[in-house]
Amino acid sequence: MSRSLALLLLCLAGITAATAAPVDYRFDPVHSQLLFFADHMGFSTSIGRFTRWQGEFSYDPDNPAANRVDVSIDIDSLEMGDATWNRTLLGRKWFAAEEFPQARFVSQRFETIDGEHAIIHGELTLRGHSGEVALAVRINRQGIHPYTLKDTAGFSATATLNRSAFGLDALQGTLADTVELRIEVEGQRLNSVNRRPRKR
Repeated sequence: MSRSLALLLLCLAGITAATAAPVDYRFDPVHSQLLFFADHMGFSTSIGRFTRWQGEFSYDPDNPAANRVDVSIDIDSLEMGDATWNRTLLGRKWFAAEEFPQARFVSQRFETIDGEHAIIHGELTLRGHSGEVALAVRINRQGIHPYTLKDTAGFSATATLNRSAFGLDALQGTLADTVELRIEVEGQRLNSVNRRPRKR
């Protein structure tokens, strides 16, 4: 093999590696939501959400092993729709927000189901307790946002957990132990260059 051909192959290999690298995104707080649902004695479903959470994720549809998620949630951003109920849940019997001001989810494995669905296996740390949580993910869209002209990726995710496993065991029999999570995410690519959408 000639020296020039070898150099050409090395250059092509470098381009391929760069193209295949996962893309890093930061959560867009305006278009991302974290909600939870729990049955209230069969009369209704209590719904709450956290309004402040931040973090980053990496996504490469061709290399699931490189995908990762790391998100931190400010517990005192809890919103239940009632100021008194908010204060109660932030107190020592529930989230104990002063002692445990943040929760954190860190992914451990990204499992591809098909082109539109995946499962993110990870560890949730909440109220000083850590446990495994599996997020069922729908891959919505990845591409240039038509208004911001930034590289954007969007996902929807759901999960079910037992609150007692994380030290949230008050009012057993009144509020269900099983809690459903729903997460809507848009992420903007880090260090991306704004581009015009391609004409079709």
